[in-house]
Amino acid sequence: MQRYSVAIIGMGPRGLSVLERLAALCGHTGLALDISVIEPGPCGAGVHDPDQSRHLLINTLASQVTLFPLHGSVRYSAICPTPSLTEWARQQGYRRCDDGAYATHCDSGHAAGSSISDGDYLPRGLLGAYLCWAYAQLIAALPACVTLQQHSASACDLTLQADGQWAIMLDSGTVVRSSFVFITTGHDRQQPDPEQDELEGFVRQQGARNPQLALVRELYPSTQLQQIAAGTQVAIQGLGLCAHDVLAELTLGRGGRYLPHGASQGAGLRYLPSGDEPRLTLCSRLCLPAAARGLNQKGLAGRHAAQYFTPQALAALRARAQLRDGSPQLDFERDVLPLLQREMAWVYRSTLAGHALDPQRFVLTAGDAAQIMRWLFPLQQRRFATLGQFRHYVHDWLLRDLAAAQQGNLGNACKAALDVLRDCRATLQAALEFGGLTPVSHRQFLQRYHPAINRMAYGPPLRRNQQLLALMEAGVVQWLAGPGCHIETDAASARFQLCTPLASGWVRQGVDVLVVARLAGFFPFQTTSLLIRNMLVRGLARPYRNGDFHPGGLDIDGASQLLDRQGQACPRLWALGFPVEGAHYYTHALPRPGLVSRVVQDAERCVLAMAQQLLPQHQNGAVCNAG
Repeated sequence: MQRYSVAIIGMGPRGLSVLERLAALCGHTGLALDISVIEPGPCGAGVHDPDQSRHLLINTLASQVTLFPLHGSVRYSAICPTPSLTEWARQQGYRRCDDGAYATHCDSGHAAGSSISDGDYLPRGLLGAYLCWAYAQLIAALPACVTLQQHSASACDLTLQADGQWAIMLDSGTVVRSSFVFITTGHDRQQPDPEQDELEGFVRQQGARNPQLALVRELYPSTQLQQIAAGTQVAIQGLGLCAHDVLAELTLGRGGRYLPHGASQGAGLRYLPSGDEPRLTLCSRLCLPAAARGLNQKGLAGRHAAQYFTPQALAALRARAQLRDGSPQLDFERDVLPLLQREMAWVYRSTLAGHALDPQRFVLTAGDAAQIMRWLFPLQQRRFATLGQFRHYVHDWLLRDLAAAQQGNLGNACKAALDVLRDCRATLQAALEFGGLTPVSHRQFLQRYHPAINRMAYGPPLRRNQQLLALMEAGVVQWLAGPGCHIETDAASARFQLCTPLASGWVRQGVDVLVVARLAGFFPFQTTSLLIRNMLVRGLARPYRNGDFHPGGLDIDGASQLLDRQGQACPRLWALGFPVEGAHYYTHALPRPGLVSRVVQDAERCVLAMAQQLLPQHQNGAVCNAG
């Protein structure tokens, strides 16, 4: 029997999807593969460390997370059980304890609990454990024609040999030879930018004068936050999901507790400090929290069916652009945004009316378009005279947003309209990917609209913003910065300065610790990955560019094959996920039960491309469902 070698570099969620598709292919065809898995950490988990604090939550309903493909959406069906994260957690005996923790038994350390529901947001450590379990399940289910060798090491170099084999050098000194290579390395660390270099230099120079002075440039593992002393003034840079991780570690992780508080009081929670917390503040360019997700009323696989913002509509726009401009590239504000606004406005007005309006007769009004822009950019054209005035605004904004979120993603017109941004993500991807926008518009979208969409449609679970409001009301979180904030250093006080331009002038507030609570993008020339850096030097990869704009990521073709320095596809070498976030858009969403998954589709396309080179029945590109 002819055997072939395959290497998967990186065994997080993306690597798991590739392994799952390889297992299905071999299980149904008998293809004989020798698979090498190269991963320095726990296989399956990726950045979701199973041992991380259970205070850190995923921001997606656990019932809407799986690893396995929807039956019928792939050529070869899965070869092992396919539970969702929620189903797996129940099978493992996890319960939701009355104090908000999740455990396999609610004993003296946890009040008696209840079954996990489809509406639970589980700890990220449990997601990591689920992914590790899925890896073990796949290994156990591999057919006899497949061997697998796991290398607990990092790949540091890649070369193409004269015989056509790839040679993968590991930091352990081992060399792995393989005919086919999949790069699924996920999130990596980036080299510090000049501003961070300056801040780190300030800490080195002034640390002796202020022993509390510190810069936490890489948030994870979050256990490093334990070094921050109680009472220290800490600024959390970023107000997204990472910021909630920091808040949880420095409050719940310090022994604080949230107690039920009458909903009429606002947050619905009251925070009881332990006394071990630092003093906390949050800052960013806007200094406005992300909106809470509306309570899910759509079920596990419910999704808005688009009326206007569709792939067909995009194709028509591209045809017109080709005739008008000689290029199919679109301008987001001119071409795409009006379609998206009409979709959101139709959902908004239909929800208010209590029934679906006639889509043929519905017209986007200037008022509705302006309303959508106010949702996305709530601080536009607002000025604040004092930080106290801004604090009141944030407090009231959180109250209004929580009230809307509690009405649900079908019951509240605003939340229903914003959910369009999630439900129509595939169409938005089609608008952006592979140079779908002009370079100028692409840059503008990523700088202006992408952060706004993340803030309003991909925010934290409702409970996280309830906790934030409770922390504000308890005085644990203070608002020491406002819109337009930037960070300076002050040698006189040996502290960082949060500098905010207000209508009354600049306000400066000193802090001792700055925690950078945001994930960097993937920029190939700034990565610390030896593998990627060596591939760039060898010309086996190049940064993706849309004209003169580099949004990040490595360059690939439509089949996810890496492009070399000359723009030629590297033979039998694919890259998926975060390393190609640039040519692709929003690559990190995990598969969802009951729906066709982009993650699975990407893995399926690459694995079938490999099969087309090895199996006669694939050489004509025919697709069928097996199993």
